[in-house]
Amino acid sequence: MDIFVCTADPKMEPPTMVISTVLSAMSYNYPPEKLSVYVSDDGGSEFTFYALLEASLFSKHWIPFCKRFNVEPRAPEAYFAQHPSPQDSKFAEELLAIKVQNLFFCLFFLGRESDK
Repeated sequence: MDIFVCTADPKMEPPTMVISTVLSAMSYNYPPEKLSVYVSDDGGSEFTFYALLEASLFSKHWIPFCKRFNVEPRAPEAYFAQHPSPQDSKFAEELLAIKVQNLFFCLFFLGRESDK
């Protein structure tokens, strides 16, 4: 399955939203070897490019977390907005680690966005 995520303007489509969409698509309950996610950035934004680069690092933690605990929704932005209550101690421990990584990720890019 091929999934295309299109963006053109980082002001109208913030990179954090694009990244959340990409991470959600990458987390689908579908065989990874049969899933491809492509990003088309018609605006050629460096900001979006580097956000995706950092998201690739975050995905190494987010995707296994989603699959291990059957997390829904799988878009980080939507998931953290719901403030889920931990189901067990292992879940709570991993959720805290993921929240910290997500916070650093968002602060890094929100800080960059305010510099422009």
